[in-house]
Amino acid sequence: QQPSWVVVVLGFFGAQLSLWPLVVTLALLSWDWLLQAPGAWLAALALAVLAAFLLRQQQRLFVQQLGLNVALLAQVLWLVGWRGDVGWWPLLGLLGLQAGMAWASQTPWVQRLLGCLASAVLLALPSGLSQSVWGEGGLWDAWPRHAQWLALCWLLWLWGLRGSGLRGSETVARWCARVLPWMEGAAVGLLLALALRSAALAALLGAQAQGSADVAGAGSQAWWDWGWTQSAQLAWLLLGAGWLCWRWRPRGRAAALLALVYGALALACAVVPQLGVLALLGSTAAASGRWRLLWLCLALLLLGLGNFYYALAWPLVDKAWLLAALGLGLGLALWGLRWRSVRAPAAVAAGRWQALAVLLGLVLALGLVHQDVQRKERVLAQGQKIYVPLAPRDPRSLLQGDYMALNFALPASVSAALEVQLAQQPWRRRALVLAQLDGRGVAQLLRLGEAGQALAPGQVLLPLQRLKGRWVVVTDAFFFPEGQGQPLAQARFGELRVLGPGQALLAGLADERLQAIVPARPFK
Repeated sequence: QQPSWVVVVLGFFGAQLSLWPLVVTLALLSWDWLLQAPGAWLAALALAVLAAFLLRQQQRLFVQQLGLNVALLAQVLWLVGWRGDVGWWPLLGLLGLQAGMAWASQTPWVQRLLGCLASAVLLALPSGLSQSVWGEGGLWDAWPRHAQWLALCWLLWLWGLRGSGLRGSETVARWCARVLPWMEGAAVGLLLALALRSAALAALLGAQAQGSADVAGAGSQAWWDWGWTQSAQLAWLLLGAGWLCWRWRPRGRAAALLALVYGALALACAVVPQLGVLALLGSTAAASGRWRLLWLCLALLLLGLGNFYYALAWPLVDKAWLLAALGLGLGLALWGLRWRSVRAPAAVAAGRWQALAVLLGLVLALGLVHQDVQRKERVLAQGQKIYVPLAPRDPRSLLQGDYMALNFALPASVSAALEVQLAQQPWRRRALVLAQLDGRGVAQLLRLGEAGQALAPGQVLLPLQRLKGRWVVVTDAFFFPEGQGQPLAQARFGELRVLGPGQALLAGLADERLQAIVPARPFK
């Protein structure tokens, strides 16, 4: 029985507490010898042999944890001996150490971990034999191509594991079965490497995405720009589809559903990097019953589609059409999975009620949107034009199209009153502020106001709302057509339209002379 992952993690750190004092002692006795070649290489080889011996102790978890820590230390010393000059030969040597220790170990979870590390080493191989990981043609340039070769190795391994009936295939199958945990770990490592290059993951971790106004060539990608990269991904996709059909032998409706799903994925190959590799791993995982690996592939597929959302080379309209087409295809596939050739009357009636509920929900949503648009158009057409000063703040992002983040200048007295109000009513998210207009229509915010209060000539009530932890006038963002936001960096005032107490909309931005800022020319 495999130990719990909690026990494995705690045992790992416990083994470190036991091992590192010995390592520090050895380092103090022979520091220079350990950190220079050939001493570091010899120490790495000796530690690798020790790790292989410890990892063979199947019934002793703590001894295995010691072996794993020794194995990691051996790999670190091997790289230290090369003094940062990491190219083909150091990485191939490191791969040999990992393969030897994984072969010696008879514990699946250790083999999977070493396989995951081995996949990282394979992906890090530079393009040329004389190049380094850190130079031109290194890690960030070569790994997408290596990911495809690693996926091909995965497919060949599965073929050998299954056997082909040819002479010698039984021996090949035995060897492939021997490295099964190692290859499964390598597949997970490949998927994690694909995730690390995702802009969507960076955005989820808090990184600030660029906007199309800041990137040259944004919005210039066209659907017919199909190159060898997309062709290679389509080939991996077709290989995965063929493998799944070979194993499942789908017929009738199941075959039609698979064709629909893979057709949608083929369309997405144009925009999602390494989608073919994901599809190949996911298809073979589904065909062989590796469901956790399949779910990981599906999660990364969603992450890849999210990464497409942040891809500035594609116009937003094209993104919307593609995502809508993918959603429609997957929705039809899910609907087909629920369909039955013979259905009970009760199920038919329930299906009709569900369809009616979806239709009513659609009509209600469209009606509410239409009503909101009419209200805002009335404010823009009939509202009074006023200007509110902006404080300096100009990041751009792509969360809802291109927008410019705004920070209207609130007086310190208004901010203090809002904080007092929030302390008394933590649930409150809206308020009114009284503003005095000068001869140019520039609003000076005075104090908090109340609905229905009497207004002196030249005074208006502006709405405040709390967004993302701070109070803003009307809104905190100005949306503009994709790629046309570069001139907006000169904005100093927000141009509002006010119609009645508390009804206001942001209509545009103006410079320090209250001149409306004209957007840049659109993409060609």
